[in-house]
Amino acid sequence: MSNWINRLDIKDLWEAKDKNKITLKELALGIAKRIENMPIYNKEFDMTLVDIVNSFEMIEDDIEEFDECMRQLYDWGDIPLPTPKGQMQRKMCWIATTF
Repeated sequence: MSNWINRLDIKDLWEAKDKNKITLKELALGIAKRIENMPIYNKEFDMTLVDIVNSFEMIEDDIEEFDECMRQLYDWGDIPLPTPKGQMQRKMCWIATTF
């Protein structure tokens, strides 16, 4: 278990895609927009997150590209952060999806 210092809730976007209410491209663009709206998003200092946003924005309808973007996002979210001794490991961000 981890102590996540940020949360990115994209369940509603995943559910819309699962119900074919939005396309894969719309899902990717929605995720990019949610990331940009996070308080932690900083174009000047977190190039990893900026690159992830840019990758999501470039997706057309390629599930493999989308899966790679999600893998990168999960990897970013799992970055361990300094944690006081005896406390639960702090990590960057919980990514809430439907699975």
